[in-house]
Amino acid sequence: MIVKRRFRGIWICILTLTIFLTGCISGGKDTKDEPGGVPKQTVSTAKGDVGQDKDISGVSVGIEEALLLEHPDQKGKKVLQLQLKATNKTAEEKFVDVFEMSVWNQKDKKLRIYPGDNLGTKLAPGKSVKGNGYYVIEGKGPYKVQYENTETKDKQEWIINKVKDMTEDASEK
Repeated sequence: MIVKRRFRGIWICILTLTIFLTGCISGGKDTKDEPGGVPKQTVSTAKGDVGQDKDISGVSVGIEEALLLEHPDQKGKKVLQLQLKATNKTAEEKFVDVFEMSVWNQKDKKLRIYPGDNLGTKLAPGKSVKGNGYYVIEGKGPYKVQYENTETKDKQEWIINKVKDMTEDASEK
């Protein structure tokens, strides 16, 4: 009787573990080519610096320059300005928004968006736009920038190794 209960308990554990592992293995399946499937998430593996354009769901996005600015409200604080250019290479209207970008410092701490004149617009087919993204700097670079299209979940990353210092400290040197 006791052996029967143990066997049943072990059998239930094995069955549960098998179901769990089967779910984990099949969870990474690409359903893009299946009817009604959801496209898989793509992430760029190549790291890019300033000046390199990357495609995110048909929109070419590039960081033209990274600047270090004085924080206008808090003395001693700095703001990272990313000068961006985006081109819609599709036949449909696309949305480009700095709020789909995230920036991390050298220690993987996410930087807060500074409420400046941040880029956010609808982009007609074949059209380009230039704009800025502003982030309050905490810590040191290099900075990792990631743009993720919230609809398609496509992602691209850049590594910013060099930031042009536009602060008063730089002009005194």
